Amino acid sequence: ASHGTDQLIVQRLLSAKSEAQSRAALLSSWLVVFVQFTLFLLIGVLLFVYYQDHGLAAPRPLDRIYPKFVWEQLPVGVAGLVMAAILAAAMANLSAALNALASTTVIDFARLFGVTIAGSDVQMRRARWATVAWGGVLVGIGLVAGHWGSVLESGLSIASVTLGLLLGVFLLGVLTRRVGQTSAIAGVIVGLAAILYVTRFTHIAFTWWVLIGSVSTFTAGYLTSLFLRRNA
Repeated sequence: ASHGTDQLIVQRLLSAKSEAQSRAALLSSWLVVFVQFTLFLLIGVLLFVYYQDHGLAAPRPLDRIYPKFVWEQLPVGVAGLVMAAILAAAMANLSAALNALASTTVIDFARLFGVTIAGSDVQMRRARWATVAWGGVLVGIGLVAGHWGSVLESGLSIASVTLGLLLGVFLLGVLTRRVGQTSAIAGVIVGLAAILYVTRFTHIAFTWWVLIGSVSTFTAGYLTSLFLRRNA
């Protein structure tokens, strides 16, 4: 759902020189992500085996097992390099997220609320203030997220709520030609209601939320377009 539809991916695709390069980057990223997640899962399995074989108690919460292993088991120097790599990856992802949030706020939200599109200097100042504001919001979320349990599960759960809606709207635009803005908004509302119901009143795992949200959004948006077309 995130590849090809999320703002973080789209802003990188737009930096390509041509559509062919953009398409190649998107396709190759799927392979890279597959290898990346395979390595993540393999590291988790290896850590489990290591702690079991050595009779070591796993830290609580389990999210701390990797940094604890790096800090306590790896030799001096290697541990520093690994921690530096982790921080560099976190900073790269954070900067991309802040850039996406700032550009969406300054351009998309500004048009939605009738704010005039000013010159490049004014736009740059607005983007900087938006970056500072969103940085504060993300810091606040990070502080609160410490009480949510598993960081990985919490992050994926939050993303699953919105990515399903985003994928549903994307499919409406790609697979159909009759769905307009009103129908798409109706689809998002129905999809969000479905996801909120699933998260609050069922025990369905978060791994299914993207599928439920995208199907609900696409179905509701398409049916709304048929209804509006029939009554036009």
